[in-house]
Amino acid sequence: MQKSSKSSLTTQYMIVFGALLLLANAALGFLLLRQSSSAIQSLIRKSMLNVSNTAAELADGDTLGAFTADDVGSPAYNAVLRDLAAFQNNADIEFIYAVRQVGEDKFVFVVDPDPVEPGAFGEEVLVTPAMRRAGEGVAAVDDAPAQDRWGNFYSAFSPVFDTRGNVAGIIGVDFNSAWYDEQVWKNAAFVMLISALFTAVGASAFFLISSRVRRRFDELRAELSTLSDDVEGLTQEILSGAGDKQTGKLRFQKGADADEGDDIRRLRHKIRAMHREMELYLDYMRAQANTDALTRVGNTTAYSERRKEIEEKISDGSAAFSAVVFDINDLKRANDLYGHAYGDKIIRAAASAVADGFGRENTFRIGGDEFIAILERTAEEELAARLSLTDKAVAAYNATDAEPKAPLSLSGGYASFVPGQDCSFRDVFVRADKRMYERKDGYHRRTREARETSGNDFSERGKQSAAAREYSASGA
Repeated sequence: MQKSSKSSLTTQYMIVFGALLLLANAALGFLLLRQSSSAIQSLIRKSMLNVSNTAAELADGDTLGAFTADDVGSPAYNAVLRDLAAFQNNADIEFIYAVRQVGEDKFVFVVDPDPVEPGAFGEEVLVTPAMRRAGEGVAAVDDAPAQDRWGNFYSAFSPVFDTRGNVAGIIGVDFNSAWYDEQVWKNAAFVMLISALFTAVGASAFFLISSRVRRRFDELRAELSTLSDDVEGLTQEILSGAGDKQTGKLRFQKGADADEGDDIRRLRHKIRAMHREMELYLDYMRAQANTDALTRVGNTTAYSERRKEIEEKISDGSAAFSAVVFDINDLKRANDLYGHAYGDKIIRAAASAVADGFGRENTFRIGGDEFIAILERTAEEELAARLSLTDKAVAAYNATDAEPKAPLSLSGGYASFVPGQDCSFRDVFVRADKRMYERKDGYHRRTREARETSGNDFSERGKQSAAAREYSASGA
């Protein structure tokens, strides 16, 4: 068998499935990364707001709103300065400060506890969207970092209200953007590592399983090929012995494309070819089980099956059939005088003669020298015509038999099923069998007279042949 050099469709399926699995895993990892990054960002922003909100709640709005440049250095100012410095020293923040809105989009420093480079009172600060929201009375965190002379920061802002409910000031908290991004990327790196690990494990498991499946698949295909070859050889041998070799070859050629295409298609063709050969084999075995080995007509097993079918039809009221019973005359005498090999020749000739008249599929050998033909309901005229065909086959055999020994002679009788009268197949058989024996008795009387006259059992072949043909003319 010539194999294709290209990769099989099975392998291609596995590669595509594996690629899709890896892509799905990668997509899942990407979604997890986005979700986890969003979650960590939300957590950091919430933490930033907690710091700014806590500081804003501790601040006195009336005091903060009343500060002027002259209050810088006063005990009240220094107290607020110390409170904000405590947050800066103890919380994980870069800067904390208080600002005030002095114009539509203008904010200035009020308190800045930075010990290195504090913002001066009244110094304008960089305005961000979160700062504007805080000026409106809503705590907020900037979505993007802002750059000023102190650096690049993410900032959170919380309003400080006075006793009248007005925004007296804003507490701002700055977080270093590098620190913020580092927290996000630490989480992202962890998620990517876990995702890559699971992808690697999944890919390894997939290729391990697929390689094992592939190996099992190849083993199965090899076993099926061996089995198919065995079945093919057996069927060829059987068909050759049965004289049907050409039919067998023709059927095998239908599966000749089994070696083309991918593994799955080859396996399918191999199974189909094997199925066809098994059908041939089973048909042959079924025929053998139902065929008489000597005469090649139906045997007693086939006869029993046909009787069973007829009995079922009798039970449901759909039966309509005729039975013709035959018996070979003087077979024992021929066996005794000329041997069983010659007797077998006569039996085969009798089976052929009955099959010529009634069809091989309707003919059964039910005893050593007994045959029966079973037909669907048949008119008297047709039965007579079929019996005439059998007569002609008997006469032809006797005329062409080169051996001057015993001629072929048959006695027969027939009967048809009569609804309301016959209750079983046996009723019809008994009637036909009785009529056959009536013909047989007549035959023996005539041949006995002929033997007494001639002194030879089988000397007058013409008279014997004529006597053998009288049964059909007399009817049953």
